[in-house]
Amino acid sequence: MDKKALLTKLIIDNTLTQYRTPVHEELVIALYEDTEIAQHIDFIIDKINAKTAERIIPQDKVPPILLLLPPARNLASEVTSLPEEPSLKPGQIPTHSSPMPPEKPIIHRPTAKITLSNAKVGTAFNSTLSIELDTLDIAKIESVDFPEVVGISFDPESRCLVGTPTKSGNFTLIVHWSVNAIHYHNEVLLIINPDPRSLWQINEPPADSLYPKAHIDSKLILEKDIRIVGASRRGRSHEHAGTFRDDDFYIHHDNQSQWNILIVADGAGSARYSREGSRIAINTVSHYLKSQLSLENKAFKPHLETIHQWNDSNAINQVGSFFAQLFRNAAQLAINNLKNEAIHINEPVKSFSTTLLATVSLRINDELFAASFWMGDGAIAAYGPTGKVRILGIPDSGEYAGQTRFLDDSALNDAEFNRRIIIGKWKDISHLILMTDGVSDPVFETDNGLQDPNKWAALIDEISPCLASPENADNALAEWLNFFSAGNHDDRTLVVAW
Repeated sequence: MDKKALLTKLIIDNTLTQYRTPVHEELVIALYEDTEIAQHIDFIIDKINAKTAERIIPQDKVPPILLLLPPARNLASEVTSLPEEPSLKPGQIPTHSSPMPPEKPIIHRPTAKITLSNAKVGTAFNSTLSIELDTLDIAKIESVDFPEVVGISFDPESRCLVGTPTKSGNFTLIVHWSVNAIHYHNEVLLIINPDPRSLWQINEPPADSLYPKAHIDSKLILEKDIRIVGASRRGRSHEHAGTFRDDDFYIHHDNQSQWNILIVADGAGSARYSREGSRIAINTVSHYLKSQLSLENKAFKPHLETIHQWNDSNAINQVGSFFAQLFRNAAQLAINNLKNEAIHINEPVKSFSTTLLATVSLRINDELFAASFWMGDGAIAAYGPTGKVRILGIPDSGEYAGQTRFLDDSALNDAEFNRRIIIGKWKDISHLILMTDGVSDPVFETDNGLQDPNKWAALIDEISPCLASPENADNALAEWLNFFSAGNHDDRTLVVAW
């Protein structure tokens, strides 16, 4: 021990003894490491050195010193034991100091930083326990104590927490680790988040609510060479809030004319009675389209011949004009009926806001003719052959998520209204599909995603098991619509002709 350390020890020991201060290891370490005490010790040492320097006699003036050595002694023959020291009375000073016990080295506990990932109930968990020491030594994690059974355990070989969590909450783990053969432990917080699906409640709307609507609806048309299915179900957001489904749909096949009518509508979530708005729009538009596409409508006969031949560009343009006027008239009738209902219950017409996506189609040998009208978000597409898709319209996406256009006078009077109508005739179409944004958002995510044939192929693969048994396709599709997608909890409606 150097002189400064010895002086420090003597002062500290004397002070603690004199004032009978309770001693514990943390206090002693704190005193030794105290910067202010160290500065005072340095000051004392400097004072001693200064005073000593004043008394030193120059070397040339030092008188000779005669060293008188005592006679040699036979140390082996002397008694080496020390006389027993009498006990001290209060105020007495010991005549000699007893030997100082050897000092134990002070071992500072390393600061450990232990990190792990958050877990989620029902999801496989595998997280490495990462430990870093401020000493930069390599620590070894030996075991982990869990406060209760949570479905997770510690794997010593991989140093990972593994398992499938069974309960949510914040759990304090005791992590046992060692470094340089010394053992330590730390408390570490493990956060297990709940399964989001467990947080959703299923609540019923008030029994006296105006315009009630079934939470799930489905319909199936199976005839010779005709297979059309439609399904719609209430979204989790409506389940949780205890409100009705806003979506609606319609499918129809005319056995005489062979025309198919497919329509989906999505009532605006912010509109109080949009569930009725979608129903009114569906019923109005479907009734009008059926009347105009029937064999009794003589004005349609020349256009029907063009659709079959499909070889005269001027005649095809006339077919396009016919369907543009057809859908405009249908939309105008729907808007009028929405206004009438709003007047009837003394509500703003915006309370009935809804989107509308409609398609009429006709199979001609191995070809499919289709004319579509697209107002709002969602999607309409003709798929086939495999890996090829034709989007039959332009989605109305706003500047922010959830914004779109609804069926109203401003949209009807828009100079670009005819761009909402698309006609075409194609070979090898395997699926004609309409959907509301409750399906298109989680499946395609963006408008660019709608153009991706791979995403459409993936959707076809997902719904194919539902269509594999056509006689049960409506129930299977309604059940498929219950898939979970984080952040996507809107009503879902899907119509497929295949």
